[in-house]
Amino acid sequence: MIINLGTNVKKLKTGVIKNALCPNCNSKNELIYSIYGGYVNLVIIPTVPIKKTIIAECNNCKKTYKLNELDENIKRNFKLQYKEDPVKTPLWQYTGLAILVVVLSFAIYTGIMATKAEKVYIINPKIGDIYRINNNSVFTTLKVNKILKDSVSIFINDMETSGYSGIDEINNDTNYNKLKSFSKEELREMYNQNIIYQIDRPE
Repeated sequence: MIINLGTNVKKLKTGVIKNALCPNCNSKNELIYSIYGGYVNLVIIPTVPIKKTIIAECNNCKKTYKLNELDENIKRNFKLQYKEDPVKTPLWQYTGLAILVVVLSFAIYTGIMATKAEKVYIINPKIGDIYRINNNSVFTTLKVNKILKDSVSIFINDMETSGYSGIDEINNDTNYNKLKSFSKEELREMYNQNIIYQIDRPE
């Protein structure tokens, strides 16, 4: 999967740093500052703001400086000015982050609810339940055929796959040809050991 990340940067503000001498030509009140900022976007959705960059340029000799390259007095003068009229980060620049938080929260909630349901399914199996199996990184499925008092008759899938993503492709009725009986205790133990890592119950 390709994630399309980009940045959108622009000049947010300009001004003059008061009472500041250019370290290069000693001109006073000629340091023009520019504040650049923007955001990282996922596809076209603003996701998170990026750190603002502050560049000062002498209007006389045209030499440029990053703010942290200037002496403490100039930095202090700038910070006092900036405090009076700061550049605020718009909330819309967090749009993508908010979406990601909502999606992640929903995924976590869904996972928790699915786990709760599976704990019920493994104790009370139902005909048609599909057990997704991970046996030392070899993946396959089992399908519940018949439920007896203390055991369950299971169809074993003839096919295997090397990854989670291939499970749906092999979960085909034509692949279930062999039957095997498991005790309910064996199935619970397989679930507890995460050999049965997911249980799908048809609606």
